[in-house]
Amino acid sequence: MLITSLSMMCVGSYQYQHPNAKLMVMNGDPTSGFINVRLPPYNATGDGITDDTNAIQRALNDTGSMGGGIVFIPEGNYLIASHLTLPAATVLKGVASHVQRNWGDPNRKSVFGTTLLAIADAGNENGTAFISLSGDSSGIEGLQIFYPNQVPRNPPIAYPWTIRCGQQGKSIENNYVKNVLLVNPWKGIDAATYEAPRHWFENVYGQPLAIGIAVDQCYDIGRISHIHFWPFWSSEPELWNWVNNNGITFLFQRTDWEVVEDVFSWGYQIGMAFRTSPYGACNGQFTDINFDNVDIGIEVSYTQTWGILFSNLNLANAGGGSNRIGILGRAINSTKPTDASVVVRGASFWGVFHQTIVWSHVGLISISDSLFTQWNKTSPGIEIQRGRAMINNNYFGDNIGNAVTVLDGADRVTITNNHFNGNELNVVTKPTVLVANNLA
Repeated sequence: MLITSLSMMCVGSYQYQHPNAKLMVMNGDPTSGFINVRLPPYNATGDGITDDTNAIQRALNDTGSMGGGIVFIPEGNYLIASHLTLPAATVLKGVASHVQRNWGDPNRKSVFGTTLLAIADAGNENGTAFISLSGDSSGIEGLQIFYPNQVPRNPPIAYPWTIRCGQQGKSIENNYVKNVLLVNPWKGIDAATYEAPRHWFENVYGQPLAIGIAVDQCYDIGRISHIHFWPFWSSEPELWNWVNNNGITFLFQRTDWEVVEDVFSWGYQIGMAFRTSPYGACNGQFTDINFDNVDIGIEVSYTQTWGILFSNLNLANAGGGSNRIGILGRAINSTKPTDASVVVRGASFWGVFHQTIVWSHVGLISISDSLFTQWNKTSPGIEIQRGRAMINNNYFGDNIGNAVTVLDGADRVTITNNHFNGNELNVVTKPTVLVANNLA
């Protein structure tokens, strides 16, 4: 049954009220259930010239005061000269049903879907976020966000975060970003500054320059899926070089049971960085993770004791950056073996990496059922300098050079059931290092 015109229905003796019934009355249209910012009393223009901040913010405030609902932004270019704040249960929605490849640009006199133009706080990355999801269950979907004054140079112009979840002193739950193109932000989505449990980011594409998505202070499972960060906006070599030496796709600090699947980025310095904050580090599950032309695929400084688990991991380098390492476990002073636990099952390393894994942390790296098809023949493919490692059931490309080196500083290491295919091993002899059942 499809109900198109009623704001209330009855089942037995119980009345179910449409969640947007109040908004319907406010609109004077019982079939809509949303506020259209182009209609009176808001009268946003969408011409890319007039400042539409107050019109859209007034619509958001009215929606929030009525208990939540949808603020609909029709096709157009909407200049936002300052910032927008979404109250609880309020959705800022554009016309797109799925993430778009193009965007509106007033400099080119083009209109494509719903495009918000961000211009505030150029040069001040610590300023107020462009959009703040400050209430429970607030979110944005179906639109593009474009910085028309950004420049493809080295370095690009710093701006504040484009989207920030939460607010100071509160735990704001269930924020979401869906079907959004972040054309060229300095920093994309901030779920780190404030608590944002059960955040949900899905179908987000774009070209964030410094940081794509950051997560911290998440004490109940956040979800991130179907992310694609690529040079949609600019392929200028000067900009590429800056991003490849500075950009981070994902930054994870304290987050409990984070679930990440089907993500891709191209040309960043770091695909995923796992670090700590005063609130702690990350544990979670990471599936179908793909980083191309990345300088460092996975950088690990800290995890929670319960670890980070990867499956279906693809890491490649096409000559970008100076480190060219697939997985890097950094040596951190005063860390314990329980301060980093990384388990990888099913990975592929290829391209022109210097080394596929360099592990100098005292914690654990475990990798199995993976393909090591290319690395620089003058360096070990895998180098275990410190800590603990389990290297089992992997396949190495034929006759490249040194496949695995284990140095004396390593603690406990097992190397078993691998196909080395003419590659060498350089492994320290000690009781806590086991090499067995490998095919040479």
